Amino acid sequence: MGIVGPRPDTGLRIDLERPVAGGPPWLYAGTVATPEAEFRLQAHLTEAGVVTIETADPLPDGVAQKARLLLRSAWKHASADTAPPPRRIVRWRA
Repeated sequence: MGIVGPRPDTGLRIDLERPVAGGPPWLYAGTVATPEAEFRLQAHLTEAGVVTIETADPLPDGVAQKARLLLRSAWKHASADTAPPPRRIVRWRA
């Protein structure tokens, strides 16, 4: 079944985007949605692949870690091709 509504039924949906120009470091901004709520966050990604997550409100357990690992993975794939990380990342994780 397709996604209907702003939040997933299970797990979490991460939607992050960075400006076209700029970086490194790259600044991503977006949301993380859980079945219960949606959270705004910013992530800083350095040229060395270090990811720092910032939020105004506390995130549920494990959410920041999943977002960090997702950005790190995107950086790793891009750097293998000597390219900058993707401009937008939209993923669902259990």
